[in-house]
Amino acid sequence: MEQKVKALFAWTAVGEKTAKLYGEKYKAAGIEVNFHGEADEEELIVLGKNRDMTHILYFLDHEKLLLVSLADEMGGFTVEIMVEDLVVPC
Repeated sequence: MEQKVKALFAWTAVGEKTAKLYGEKYKAAGIEVNFHGEADEEELIVLGKNRDMTHILYFLDHEKLLLVSLADEMGGFTVEIMVEDLVVPC
C-alpha cells in the first residue's frame, strides 16, 4: 500500500519567503502541504508526528533546508540539502 505524501513546511526567519514559494508549488501539484511557520529545529519531529506528516521541509534560508522523512517505509532520516536540489512537481 502506497502512503500518501503529506509535507509540513516550516522555516527560520530568513527561510520564510522561499518556504512559502515552494510550498505553493507543491500544493498546486496536489501534494498535501501544511504551513507551520517559524519553528525551532528541535520541535520538528514532534510537529510532524502530531500532524501525521510523512515529510518535513525546514527552510534554513533561501539556499538550504533540512529534509526530514517520517515515512514508515523509509525508516526515517534527516538530511540537509540545497533548495535547488528539490524536485518540484509539475
